[in-house]
Amino acid sequence: DERVDQRTCLICGDRATGLHYGIISCEGCKGFFKRSICNKRNNKHYTCTESQSCKIDKTQRKRCPYCRFQKCLTVGMRLEAVRADRMRGGRNKFGPMYKRDRALKQQKKALIRANGFKLETVPQIMSPVQSDYSLSSTIHSIHAMSKTLPPNPAALTPVDYERSPYGTPSLGMTVPGHAPLPGYHYASFPNRTIKSEYPDHYTNAHESVPTYMYPETYPSSSPPDIPEVILKLLQLEPDEAQVKTRILACLQQEQGKGRHEKLSTFGLMCKMADQTLFSIVEWARSCIFFKELEVGDQMKLLQNCWSELLVFDHVYRQLQHGKEHSVLLVTGQEVDMSTIAAQAGSILNTLVLRAQELVLHLHSLQVDRHEFVCLKFLILFSLDVKYLENHTLAKDAQEKANAALLEYTACHYPHSTDKFRQLLLWLAEVRALSMQAEEYLYHKHLSGEVPCNNLLIEMLHAKRT
Repeated sequence: DERVDQRTCLICGDRATGLHYGIISCEGCKGFFKRSICNKRNNKHYTCTESQSCKIDKTQRKRCPYCRFQKCLTVGMRLEAVRADRMRGGRNKFGPMYKRDRALKQQKKALIRANGFKLETVPQIMSPVQSDYSLSSTIHSIHAMSKTLPPNPAALTPVDYERSPYGTPSLGMTVPGHAPLPGYHYASFPNRTIKSEYPDHYTNAHESVPTYMYPETYPSSSPPDIPEVILKLLQLEPDEAQVKTRILACLQQEQGKGRHEKLSTFGLMCKMADQTLFSIVEWARSCIFFKELEVGDQMKLLQNCWSELLVFDHVYRQLQHGKEHSVLLVTGQEVDMSTIAAQAGSILNTLVLRAQELVLHLHSLQVDRHEFVCLKFLILFSLDVKYLENHTLAKDAQEKANAALLEYTACHYPHSTDKFRQLLLWLAEVRALSMQAEEYLYHKHLSGEVPCNNLLIEMLHAKRT
């Protein structure tokens, strides 16, 4: 990297001492950033006495801490890299997973500098072969912890959470057991034209939906087979009970912390999302086609679609288990919509309502589990990801999934001739909703309300680096 070779601090221009919190910086700015984050967590904030545009260089960096901190953020210092316990050793959660890939890339660069040849001439031995890359130490620790839990972990007990505009002790994290929830009983919902502000990236056809030919209808006496792609995806689906147990264990661990380290209700919701994201990464790593990609391509795909997969996971949970007037969390807790309306901020409330509207439409389409796994796979292999080394494989994966979904809907829902097209159109709505959710989370993160140093925050920063 050219900036590394220059060895000057990207904030003040002083001599850099290394990579600190994600960028090349000097010891002074490194220490300043760490102190600033710790002060922010203790509700101490900087102010600028001028126009918030003070010059920050080696000689004037101490004059305005506000502008110095803003420059730290602007050039790319990562808030989540500063540990809450003020100890050294914060690490990238993807680090162990992709350490080997980075090392091989560095070897390639060294060969290029030494011999002056292009990447294409690097011996084949230098190309990383897909193997069982380990997940982060955090994931391993969650696995180990979940193995020690009884089959039915005790419900979380209410605790005295810090006051948050997005939740109160009445939204405490007690997770009641409940019988299987009844199906939806919705009143008629008016149809509307889908005009998403975001383009459709799930097909490469001119008019969003590919013009596949529908297969001939199967004889009624011979039920149609499930396409092989969908069968494989069904086999790879995470066990919902295991995911729930793991997340409950993580939240129980949070409750065991000291009073000053306890998260607000909103913080616990973010923790749930973070742990759900771990499960999504594990699912993707085992997916057909995906596991054949180089690690760099895997990262690009995940960083592109992580929020869509989280939103789609939430929406399908409501579709499968939820009720019309409440939201079902991954832990099994039901939160009444009236409670959300009364206690959530306007933006969060809008996001929840928009998600519920999406649930209504997917319910009217009678989306089943076979279609869900196929749609989830299509989200993972979105065609708008740039600079994939193996774009051909990604395109092939999506074409096969599209064909499988088309065949399945045509054979199992012969009277819903437009179902395939409608499903793909609603994926665009999932994308639009997820982008709004990302912006909301990023704003809350900058204001210090989202727990740092986790996979959720790392993904949140991925598109902004």
